[in-house]
Amino acid sequence: MAHAGRVLVVEDNEVERRALSQILKSEGFTVFGAENADKALGYVEENVDVVLSDLHMGDVSGIDLLQLWKKRQPDTHFIVLTGHGNVDTAVQAIKNGAFDYVTKPVNPEEICLLIRRAIETLQKDKEIDNLRRRLDQKFGLDQIVGQSKLMKDVFARIQRAAPVDSTVLILGESGTGKELVAQALHHNSPRKKQPFVPINVAAVPSTLVESELFGHVRGAFTGATDKRMGRFEQADAGTLFIDEIGDFELGLQAKLLRVLETMTLTPVGGHEDRKVNVRVLAATSRDIRKMVGEGTFREDLYYRLNVIPITLPPLRDRPDDIPILVEHFLKEIAQNKGTPARRISPEVMRRFQSYRWPGNVRELRNVLEQMMVLADGDMLTERDLPEHIAESIQSMPSPKEIPTGLTMEELEKLAITKALDQCGGNRTHAANRLGISVRTLQRKLRQYELEKRVKPFPNDVLTEA
Repeated sequence: MAHAGRVLVVEDNEVERRALSQILKSEGFTVFGAENADKALGYVEENVDVVLSDLHMGDVSGIDLLQLWKKRQPDTHFIVLTGHGNVDTAVQAIKNGAFDYVTKPVNPEEICLLIRRAIETLQKDKEIDNLRRRLDQKFGLDQIVGQSKLMKDVFARIQRAAPVDSTVLILGESGTGKELVAQALHHNSPRKKQPFVPINVAAVPSTLVESELFGHVRGAFTGATDKRMGRFEQADAGTLFIDEIGDFELGLQAKLLRVLETMTLTPVGGHEDRKVNVRVLAATSRDIRKMVGEGTFREDLYYRLNVIPITLPPLRDRPDDIPILVEHFLKEIAQNKGTPARRISPEVMRRFQSYRWPGNVRELRNVLEQMMVLADGDMLTERDLPEHIAESIQSMPSPKEIPTGLTMEELEKLAITKALDQCGGNRTHAANRLGISVRTLQRKLRQYELEKRVKPFPNDVLTEA
């Protein structure tokens, strides 16, 4: 018979201990026996599932054993045995962490059923813990890949912002990973065991946004045949992530501001206020400060959301992160899509680092998935590149376009000029394409009087050679 679980029987009466052990063994349990608390503690490292212990055992009681054991193995379930006249003591044991109690004389069917229930509860707790750990891994900081200074700054902000309940506004272009940041903030916060509820305002018809967020009562509008709980109430005690907040209708912004200020909402068509306890994270790919200036986004709402801003840089501003992103996605795609493991050629990597990635990290992952699914060999080469990226590469100057008879200085100046033109005047991208540091490029720009060709970019900064 397969073992149903591991049980330690602690009973100072030898006859009763042996009788209990025999009953449990006949039901498939692996059973250990101990006549007192001192002997029982010798089994604390034996992966015992349930301790079945008498309450009265001389100098050290069953409650003392319970407290000592729980300090070292808090997950073990305790079931205490007591006489009819000592039920109050058994209740005290439950307050100290016991799973349940049984009165003597023991009913064999009752005790076996209770032990099985304790083990089932223990297994469910372990499954929940395993699921939670997997969620932590899936949504933890390690899923936001990057080692550039820009991304290290983002990680630092997430780590500082996650433990507090302040509202966070996540800014960045489409595809930079704003929802990943929101998930990391939630799963590294005290609210991690509570719901994480996302809503993308841009994906919801404007006429339904209010109902989606705040809920509605029956008959509030045509089609409202029953009451509905909104996202705020669904996220009660947890986190609400409002994506594309820049698309939020101006006429509803005052109502959203009131809810954020008071944590009190009124469903559409309703008259009773409802209190909620929600941490709000918001994100947008739009220039929300410009919208405030244009009057299309309320200034007071902007400042209420922008308590802690986190700005995600576009992929083109952190080309040094592309190799580790590629490695991360190659492994993930092979695992999740069942494709063969593949490597990427140095030529393709150089092309990736010079491409501007308008779709950012999302585009990079999709490109790699396409290449891995359609490629023939183990190595992804330039012939596997999608057409739109291959065309952008073909726009680079070929050797035939380079005039003959030039000096080395003239060739160098031409190469720098071409690189700047192809990179839209961005020094960081031009330097990466040329294979030199930004500081070296800056020196060459002064040497060849090409500084006017450089255009200012937010994250285009000098780095050490």
